[in-house]
Amino acid sequence: MQTKQIKYQIVIIFTLGVYLYYLTYRLRYTINHEALLLSISFYYADVHGFISLFLFAFQLWNPRERRSPPALHDVSVDIYIPTYNEDIPVIRKTVLGCATISYPHKTYILDDGNRPELAKMAMAWGCEYITRKERLHAKAGNLNHALQLTHGEFVVILDTDCVPQPDFLEKTLGYFHDQKVAFVQTPHNYYNVDSFQFRVNTEKKKSWIEQNLFYRLIMPGRDYWNSAFFAGTAAVFRKKALEDIGGFATGSITEDIHTTLLLYARGWKGVYHNEILSNELAAKDLKNYQIQQLRWAEGNIGMFFTCNPLFKKGLTIPQRICFSSTIFGWLFGFPKLVYLTIPSIAVFAGLNPIQSFDFSFIWRCVFFLVVLITGFEVVTRGYGKILYCESYTTMNFFVVIKAAFRSIFGLFGLKSIFKVTGKGADESTSLLSILPQLAIYLLSFAGVAWGCLKLYYGMSGSFSGFASVIFWNCINGLLAYSVIEKTTRPHHKRKDFRFIGTIPVRYVLPERADSISGLGVTRDINEFGLSLVACTPLSTNEKISLYLHLDQKILPCKASVLFTRRDDHTHGMFIHGIKFEELSRDEMDMINLYCFNKVLPRFRYQFGKKPSVLLRMLYKFYSHERFRKHVRRKIPLPLVVQTSENLSLTVVTNDISTSGLSFMSYVPLESGAALTLEVFTPLGMVIAEGKVAQQREIDVGNSYFIGVKFVHISGCSEDILANLSDKYQK
Repeated sequence: MQTKQIKYQIVIIFTLGVYLYYLTYRLRYTINHEALLLSISFYYADVHGFISLFLFAFQLWNPRERRSPPALHDVSVDIYIPTYNEDIPVIRKTVLGCATISYPHKTYILDDGNRPELAKMAMAWGCEYITRKERLHAKAGNLNHALQLTHGEFVVILDTDCVPQPDFLEKTLGYFHDQKVAFVQTPHNYYNVDSFQFRVNTEKKKSWIEQNLFYRLIMPGRDYWNSAFFAGTAAVFRKKALEDIGGFATGSITEDIHTTLLLYARGWKGVYHNEILSNELAAKDLKNYQIQQLRWAEGNIGMFFTCNPLFKKGLTIPQRICFSSTIFGWLFGFPKLVYLTIPSIAVFAGLNPIQSFDFSFIWRCVFFLVVLITGFEVVTRGYGKILYCESYTTMNFFVVIKAAFRSIFGLFGLKSIFKVTGKGADESTSLLSILPQLAIYLLSFAGVAWGCLKLYYGMSGSFSGFASVIFWNCINGLLAYSVIEKTTRPHHKRKDFRFIGTIPVRYVLPERADSISGLGVTRDINEFGLSLVACTPLSTNEKISLYLHLDQKILPCKASVLFTRRDDHTHGMFIHGIKFEELSRDEMDMINLYCFNKVLPRFRYQFGKKPSVLLRMLYKFYSHERFRKHVRRKIPLPLVVQTSENLSLTVVTNDISTSGLSFMSYVPLESGAALTLEVFTPLGMVIAEGKVAQQREIDVGNSYFIGVKFVHISGCSEDILANLSDKYQK
């Protein structure tokens, strides 16, 4: 066992120990018999939290790190793309990704919508098309129907918006050397960062995804206990294993986890390969996000009644614990409701959920909260952010309560309907959808106002008790407000998401008498247009010619300028909204493939998980101008690199200073290699000679981080670099 993992386990044990001590103290000394119902409700919420933490810790005890074995040779693979009513352009992107998968395979579109236009497109794309007359059992029925008509030894399940990478099968098929492995699941990764699951700061290059904690940490932890499960898409199955259990499980709106339980009960194994090998769309608006959450919650809670892991024969004890944790985890709505309403009830009713808010309780409570929050931040390794997590539980608490009641009513014949999560244009948030959060917001701040009045006029029995409850109301109100603000703010989202990334673009204005040309950098891009940052201001509606440097390929295209504005964060630069014109379907596919296979991995590298808070503070302290002679500025600028082997690369800088720069390369460069550099800046061209100081592979065979140290800077280039560093915002 690795030393690093032992440290996490010590933190887990210590945190659980402090929590257990706190619960014992609470039970013995803090239950208020004069407000018994309120006090017991509060204690129930704390106990629920301990059980949740224990189950969470069990799953994180020893996350498994796997390396992909060599792929199986000469096996037949079928790729299933089940669809019902999704947009054909969305399906096309998935088919396009499947076409680039290097391992031999057949792709099948399973259309439960029975659309003639999709059948025609499938033929044009080189895919097989399967439909059926009756849509029994929704997605599971669709998959089972295809299993009877196809003959591959292995089956890949991809949702209509799940675009695989070229090495998807090469990275997953190797695990099937073990004849007991039934499936290999890979992480879900959502690429539309304007969705509800994302928090993105483009200036600081930070991002946080709601589901990363589950897919990048909890699932590898469950893999240690042979309890990872099929998550609906981005997975490979051994067809023999599916036939052993009669196909994908029906009778549940979460056929994925139900199927997994049946496989484990029959003695099969599951594997979780913790590497992003596909990218998909997340729900863009609150309505579809809540539809998704409701389906997941209702389906998982319903497993308690239909396929309870505690009593299912054939499961190991760790598997019973892990799958019970999955069910229990969706019951967080009830304790969350208690935490959100108790302080307001306490203020208005004059009841105290704690027998005495004396110093003895306060210091224990504060110590417990500090340990709990710190322990969570440490153990989740940067994937868990306590404030964000609390905001999302506040957003979803009413939905999961609704799901719990629907699961119970399902026992009496109320059938749940499988609803597909919409992935199209976002819908405006209705008042009804945020009514629970709005009620909590109003109730909390009414409690603050009433509590302050009581304190002011001396109507409260305990100053410390009332002050604590008022503070608690403030926290609840701010959490509810964060949900309301996030779900109602005007996002101005495009219908078609643009990938955030920098690509060098040469632009030419042939219609101008002076024939202006230059080299710029994209901020974002998709198959319909891009945002271009350049030194030259372009006129609205101006026709231009673009040459997109897509690594080794250069794509020429015509475009028009929709708008131009100054860049507030740079000096002498302009941002242009560009719309492509007359692009062929093949050219649009080329852009899409480049975005999925190159731009996305680089985005994850630049915006991915950051070091711990302590390390960031130390780095920031070290990076301060007083302690470093050469301060790096994160400035994306066009860069032409010439190697000693006469290889010419047109790329974009990550950062730059008077001593060096870094960039992303599509070819590896040897450490110490001599380079000639031309940097296009708004203050003039910088010409320098440098050598490769460091190289890191950030995406196997695709992208490399290259750090360069200047050896010689010619002419006035050093003055340009110094002025550039001063003029860009810090």
